[in-house]
Parts: sequence; C-alpha cells; structure tokens
Amino acid sequence: MDADLLTKKLKDLRNTFEQEEQLLTDLDRAIGDGDHGVNMLRGFKAVDEKISGNTLSEVLKSTGMTLMSSVGGASGPLYGFSFVKMASLNHDEINQDNLKEYIDEFKNAVATRGKVSGGEKTMYDVLQKTSEYLENNQSISKEQLQQFADDTKDLEATKGRAAYFKKDSIGHIDPGAQSMVFVLNALSEDV
Repeated sequence: MDADLLTKKLKDLRNTFEQEEQLLTDLDRAIGDGDHGVNMLRGFKAVDEKISGNTLSEVLKSTGMTLMSSVGGASGPLYGFSFVKMASLNHDEINQDNLKEYIDEFKNAVATRGKVSGGEKTMYDVLQKTSEYLENNQSISKEQLQQFADDTKDLEATKGRAAYFKKDSIGHIDPGAQSMVFVLNALSEDV
C-alpha cells in the first residue's frame, strides 16, 4: 500500500465511522460516557478534509496531527500519537514484510501513551493480539480483527472510564477495541 492508497483508505474511514457511529456510541454508553462514536467520526471527518502528504510518513503524520487536534476524550491523543509514531518508520509502502513493524509501532505508542500492558479491556488488546497473530501469519482479515475485539467482552476493565464499572464491564466489547478493528483493517487490508 503506497501513500496514495493509504490516503484513500484513511479518507474512507469517514464513511466507516458514519456507518458505525451508533454501534460505537452504544458500546461506549454501556461502559463509558457514550461519546466514542461521535469522537471517532469527528476525527475522521477532519482526516478526510485535511489529510495531506506525498509519502507514507507524511500521510501518517498528517493523520496523527489531525486526530490529536480534532478527537476528544482519550482516543484523540492515543490514535493521534500512534499515527505520528508510525510516521517515523521510513518505508515507501506498507507491505507483508513490514506490516507487523507498523502494527508494533502503533501498539508501542498506545502502550506508552495509555500506560497499558494488555488484558485491561482497551484498544491495546486488539493491537497486541494482531501483533502476535502477524508473528505467524503474513496477513490478517477483518473477521480476525473483529474476533480480537469480541474477546474483550470477557475482560474486566482496569483502565480508562470503563474501569469504574469494575465487574459490570464484563460482557461488553470495549468501544476502543471496536474502533481499532476499523482502523487496523484500513491499514492492513490489501497488504
């Protein structure tokens, strides 16, 4: 995936988040404050309007800076910082050989910024499982990503707003894990 295709995929996330806004809102209403759908849509509307760059790194950095300045809650800094960190990788395209490198950079950025290590019912859980999956496989499907998000249902939240719900958070998909499915699918589909 070169810079042009990445730009198209990131712009297309606006449509994805328009379609999935209610789902994310409902998930966040169950164990959060109910604004994740609105925030992700706002962020990717801004990406659709403002994204720029001729190289992969420029596109990723532009996306990150846009998300940091337009998405509220914890998601803006987490997603934004992660895209900026991925921009530090200097490849001409995302391909099967370096996809794991991008996912690991994303994962490490979320771990650093979110102070998470896995099993805490966050977006990080999807990143961690994706990285582990790519260790043994060259590509990943949206269905596999969705399974990783679905797996957060069984976890008790210990980070973020969902942690206030303690055991009541069990049985719900983490909204950040669900939005991560859409973002990682855009980054990995057709790679």
